[in-house]
Amino acid sequence: MSINTTDVTLVSRQSLKPRHHLTNWEQAAIISALASEVAIHPMDTIVTRMQSSNYTQIYRQINGTTSRTLFQGLYQGFGPALVAGTIGSAAFFTTYEVTKSMFENAQSTGYLLGLPRPITHIASSAAAELITCAIMNPAEVLKQNAQVYQKRPGSLTPTAETLKMLKQQPSALWAGYSTLVASQLPGICLTFALYEMFKESLLERQPGYDKGQQLRAIVLSAGVAGGCASLPFIPIDVVKTRMRLAVGEQTSSTQSLGSKSGPPTRVSALAVAGNILRKEGLPGLFRGSVLTFVGGVVGSALYIGCYEGSKLYLFDAPTS
Repeated sequence: MSINTTDVTLVSRQSLKPRHHLTNWEQAAIISALASEVAIHPMDTIVTRMQSSNYTQIYRQINGTTSRTLFQGLYQGFGPALVAGTIGSAAFFTTYEVTKSMFENAQSTGYLLGLPRPITHIASSAAAELITCAIMNPAEVLKQNAQVYQKRPGSLTPTAETLKMLKQQPSALWAGYSTLVASQLPGICLTFALYEMFKESLLERQPGYDKGQQLRAIVLSAGVAGGCASLPFIPIDVVKTRMRLAVGEQTSSTQSLGSKSGPPTRVSALAVAGNILRKEGLPGLFRGSVLTFVGGVVGSALYIGCYEGSKLYLFDAPTS
């Protein structure tokens, strides 16, 4: 069946009509980002330090035990993560809801009837994540370099020192963007496809459910989906972390030598992965996997649960 472009335009406009819903999405997304960032940031800091190339030198003692340094300053880099997280979350959920509504409206008017629901969820989350990655990448570079920054007496905060270090090379803030998309996009698409599937399955078994039962199903579905989706992409996450931290190490080295700062040396993701395999073997690509899995479960449950819970209880809006 051919699609009338006028009808599609009307569908897209109709999905944008309820302006108060857009505001609800944004407010719920900000609440979701605040809750998840506060809870997950310390765990994320530990994972970043474990995945860094300096882990054995800085965060492990000679006898092989974990150094106390690993657990100090767990909220380093929190500022950029919080600011970008709230903006990125609002952009993500607004794009996700609008795109999903466009698919649903198109199907209700007789178009795209053969398109399976999981595909609409994957496409909607992919569009949302591409926009979010563009917002998040500079903040992630700042955050992760601040997380491993070794504070010296008389120095500024880790975030301020990292900003000072990178201000001569703004392009460095986009280091690892392609790897960020490669690691985030499949994981997010898988998370939301599994989440929507698990949620629909649970709610179908509970006819006449109330808000409390609905929220429990949402949190459980989101947690299981996030945990399952985090495991296959841990090696990509390790490579992405190394690429970002390498930017800070290069800049710091250049400044300490007193030379003029030029464009940062770009190393491909494959080269970074190969270097990890040569020096650390296969386990090096799965460093921090347990915490990454736990973070995926807790983070997804909080992120999606707070978003849907805010819509349910604060704004009395229907869940996705």
